[in-house]
Amino acid sequence: MSALEKSLWVSQRIMGVVFLVAGLTKIWDPVLFFWEAVMPAQIFVGHETVETVARFALLLGPLECLVGVALLVDWKPRLVLPIGSVMMIFFIAITAHALQRGMGESCGCFGTLIERSPVEAMVENVLMLGLLVFSWWGLRRRAVALWAWGRWVVLIGGLVSLTVLGFRYMPERDRIADSDLQVGDYLKGLSLLDTDIDLMQGAYLIELFSPNCSYCQTAVPKLNVWAADPEVPRLIALSQYPKDHPVTTQFKIQFRPRFTIATISFADFKRLTHAHGYPRLAYIVDGVVVRVWERHAFPSLAELRKL
Repeated sequence: MSALEKSLWVSQRIMGVVFLVAGLTKIWDPVLFFWEAVMPAQIFVGHETVETVARFALLLGPLECLVGVALLVDWKPRLVLPIGSVMMIFFIAITAHALQRGMGESCGCFGTLIERSPVEAMVENVLMLGLLVFSWWGLRRRAVALWAWGRWVVLIGGLVSLTVLGFRYMPERDRIADSDLQVGDYLKGLSLLDTDIDLMQGAYLIELFSPNCSYCQTAVPKLNVWAADPEVPRLIALSQYPKDHPVTTQFKIQFRPRFTIATISFADFKRLTHAHGYPRLAYIVDGVVVRVWERHAFPSLAELRKL
């Protein structure tokens, strides 16, 4: 095997592993991927159909697994490599749109497994597209292994990925229908983008709010009282606006909040407020939701002290 053939072999297997890991990440936690898919889906469809499109996007995980296994066993590379290249171009277009909108939250094809900025994800995607194109170009310069069992490996891999997706999705589909902030839920995948606070350790009150929301603004004096009370769990307000955004800056000047304000991604904000709106308040212990209050039924100071 020449040096060129070795390079072609390695590049195709690298992309096989990439597609397989990316697909497994999506099917292992399909609810989180659903909410990550909602935002790019809005580029192509209206608000009324975006959730339907995002549900169909759940099939992307099994498709990536199928492509990954096919690349690893060298099954029909003349078909699979173009498919993989088109998928990567699509991912690049989505990431470019995120950059164009000035979004700084984490993104990329690995979900919450590896968090990267749109710029980092763009560089990675371009490099991976290069490996795919290089492997595709090299098909004329190497022999394709015709393994009799290759198609069975691909078929079984596809069926297994679909089965895992079904088993992982069905028990938790209510996290899509009625938000992902319900009593008993574990807030996995929730990252605070501009602070080192770890919500997965300790007890917190978290408020989902928007700085330009009138209900949220009206609640500030009450929340300031809670934040100053040593018997109340620490209050963290979560917003989709960055801390240096003009809306956030104006909110701090006008209302002088005494509680911590942290930024979460648009996808996280959407999944935690879906079908309920905001503000929403929750008491969490080590990342597990213990209590949830809606905006019209916030608790009293005495009730919070009992927590």
